[in-house]
Amino acid sequence: MTRKPTPSLAILTCLLVWTIITQVQSAFSWGHTSYQMTDWLTNYAGGFVRRGLPGAVIGMLSDLTGLPANHLAIWFSLICYLLLIGWFLKSSTRTFPAILILSCIVMGFPAYQDTIIRKDCLGLLLLLGCIKATDARVPRPTAMVLVNVIAAVAILCHEAFVFYALPALVVFSRVDARSTTLRDLFRRSLALLPAVAVFLLTARYHGTPELATAVHESWLPLWRDIEPAAREMAPGASIRALGWSSGEGLYLSWFMLTSGFYQPAAWTLVFMVSLLLVVRFTARDEEADATSRTATRVRITALLAAQLVFISPLFLLGVDWGRWLFFWVASAMMLHTLGRRAPTWLEVGIAGLFRRAQLGIIFERLPAKDWYLLFFGVPVCWSLQAFMMANPVLRHLEIIRNWF
Repeated sequence: MTRKPTPSLAILTCLLVWTIITQVQSAFSWGHTSYQMTDWLTNYAGGFVRRGLPGAVIGMLSDLTGLPANHLAIWFSLICYLLLIGWFLKSSTRTFPAILILSCIVMGFPAYQDTIIRKDCLGLLLLLGCIKATDARVPRPTAMVLVNVIAAVAILCHEAFVFYALPALVVFSRVDARSTTLRDLFRRSLALLPAVAVFLLTARYHGTPELATAVHESWLPLWRDIEPAAREMAPGASIRALGWSSGEGLYLSWFMLTSGFYQPAAWTLVFMVSLLLVVRFTARDEEADATSRTATRVRITALLAAQLVFISPLFLLGVDWGRWLFFWVASAMMLHTLGRRAPTWLEVGIAGLFRRAQLGIIFERLPAKDWYLLFFGVPVCWSLQAFMMANPVLRHLEIIRNWF
């Protein structure tokens, strides 16, 4: 059944557009202490470092066009975001309602978390490119060369691509090719060895404090233009993090997990509620019977379960857990839309869980009202107030209240 747009969808759309415009406007004042801006402008000024490819390209384009590099980063980010949200709305609404796609769980996340000006949407677009190349009607060697080139570019932009993309390209099969064997998995793994080699290169030569200083100094005129009042500057944000080893990430993650009950419990709750909302809204509007809708929910749940395992190392290597949630949900929805399915044994296990717990019946009877997604959000920081104010409605009410 095709549902008419609801007032909740109209409200969420207006709030999302407002948030996007507000973030883009504020981004022009983000300088060397902004993780968002420095994530794009890390470059190869001092030698090879991880995540440096976009900054190197933006630097060259800035020299050629005379446009400030931060302006180019903002517009590139916005284009990536709009392309991704447009693709989801065009290709995925048959299974995933528009209200879910625009919510804080999926494409609303970068807007409400001030992370549109990061490479996250670019990485997901490159995953889309890899899958499209795999499915292209060209000889397999040609397709795999193209996949490895796209994957290598994605890894040189941000190495997190390895966790939410490469395992998915190996493990998940097309709907019309369900008989995946260990031999098939081994063959697919071998085909992606060039991309894996690029990842190992970024892991080995990720950067040093000295290289971070060189990157920072290459942008000094830009930083001073953005922040004229700043006198003494040192590498900050993502540039400073180039000198970090995996030990720093492990320390921060371990500290968050062991700093008390509240933060681990809050994270667990957010992930669980996100999972329940995605599964419940999945297939809500499909013109099918309850059995078919349950089968669709089983498939998306299997993809989400596998993707959570694949991205799990990110929870130890970094503390941007909200971004990992975005990668998790958005990549699983993308894979489902593109006809990918988890291994048969996993789907069978999830189907058994649904059957024993009568989840199919529960999800059919449990309402999936659009307004639920107006009041669910992922907080930037983990105070109770931030948790309560993260959703679209209360966040904007707080903004309006501060005007008066």
